[in-house]
Amino acid sequence: MQKKYTYGILVLLAGFFSACSKDFLDQRPDQSTETGRAITDLPGLRAAINGVYSLMQDENYYGRTMPLLPDLRSDNGFISIINSNRYRNQDQYIVTANDQYTTDSWNQLYAVVANANMVIMKGPKISLLPSSADSTEAKQIVAEAYALRALVFFDIARMFAQPYNYTPGATHMGIPIVTVTNVDSVQSPSRSSMKDTYAQIISDLTAAISGFEGSKSTEFSSGRINIYSAKALLSRILLYKEDWQGAARYAGDVIQSGKYALLPNEKLVSDFKITNNNETVFEIINTAVDNRNTDGLSYMFSQDGYGDVLATNNIYNIYQATDVRRNFLQKGKRSGNGGEDPANIITKYKDVNTFTESIKVMRLAELYLIHAEAATHLGSTAEAQADLEMVTQRADHNAPPVTATGPALLDAILLERRKELAFEGHRLFDLNRTKRSFTKFLASDKTIQVSWPSTKVILPIPQRELDANPNIRNQQNEGYN
Repeated sequence: MQKKYTYGILVLLAGFFSACSKDFLDQRPDQSTETGRAITDLPGLRAAINGVYSLMQDENYYGRTMPLLPDLRSDNGFISIINSNRYRNQDQYIVTANDQYTTDSWNQLYAVVANANMVIMKGPKISLLPSSADSTEAKQIVAEAYALRALVFFDIARMFAQPYNYTPGATHMGIPIVTVTNVDSVQSPSRSSMKDTYAQIISDLTAAISGFEGSKSTEFSSGRINIYSAKALLSRILLYKEDWQGAARYAGDVIQSGKYALLPNEKLVSDFKITNNNETVFEIINTAVDNRNTDGLSYMFSQDGYGDVLATNNIYNIYQATDVRRNFLQKGKRSGNGGEDPANIITKYKDVNTFTESIKVMRLAELYLIHAEAATHLGSTAEAQADLEMVTQRADHNAPPVTATGPALLDAILLERRKELAFEGHRLFDLNRTKRSFTKFLASDKTIQVSWPSTKVILPIPQRELDANPNIRNQQNEGYN
């Protein structure tokens, strides 16, 4: 039985692990060693960073919730009229601070932070190893931990706080920043401002990039953070911050590195599912041993699973018939009596047999679109048009040349982001950061109008955290008091 720990703000550390175990949350206390005390050598450091990646596979993070909610809670998806009773409150915008999915995600994300902190705290001593190869690996692992912590902080901020540009100077509430984990004490930080939240995220990614450079590591895998995926993540964060020059610079570095290539048109749909394909910059790798089974993302989409989440007609209709990406959606019938017929069935993730589909966190196509958006804001219209064409004409050989300029070009880029990144966990965040109102579609042709700014597009701080931590008790998100 998996143990559930409340990390969040009440830190009684979620990170117990055995050096030979993949998932250290599953260990019985009498067989476990506290994470910090176990990281005494390179094998312990390896086990610790593997544990961080393992925690990210959980259904309350990238295993399901993180890629699912931003599309479900936007104009892309909805819960079928017949369903397994999962995520219904999120779908209908009636989430409360006692919502279990919200609480579990908060806890899981901060558990990742706690364990990344341990690697960052203990790793530098281990990096001073006599073997050059061992020292390189240790430094690389610490750099990975910095980048992963940055990603988690960013994901918490996107889910639980308004975007950077919500207030002038980003003075509104961000998230609790926990960079030191002490297993022997309770930590009760208050929420930092969004400005300080982003400063920490950027600092972590800068440290990661510097660490990779210093380690001189040549390791390269889509399932492990490296210098290119760290730069890619930094370009995404700077895009959200509206630092257009920084976003363009780092996206350009990754594009020009030559390490990645867009999948060709005829292989986009088939090879998207392949782990470590040429286009994937970073992904959460799942193997048959990891098997999330009925808790996996694919089970929410596949009609051989729960099949609860369907695509809206609104998104299906934005694809031209010649756009290969339309093949990630399939017209069919919702399984079960009384289900939608026709239904737009999502097939981007559909393996409910081996559950070995890896979750794409960042792909080269997104880097082109980040660079295009940043270039447009910088007045480099021709460059932005060329970037956008790389994505549009890869997906649809009949797509016309991009001629839009100014605000129309930005609209075209946002539309292309919706098409390209559908059901990969971006849409709601894109709508919120670009200050767009939208229609939330529900089953039975019901709708909700979500007007920007909205207090409901972000999730509430879990009530259990408010109860446990006096320093956050009066910092609930507006609209959930």
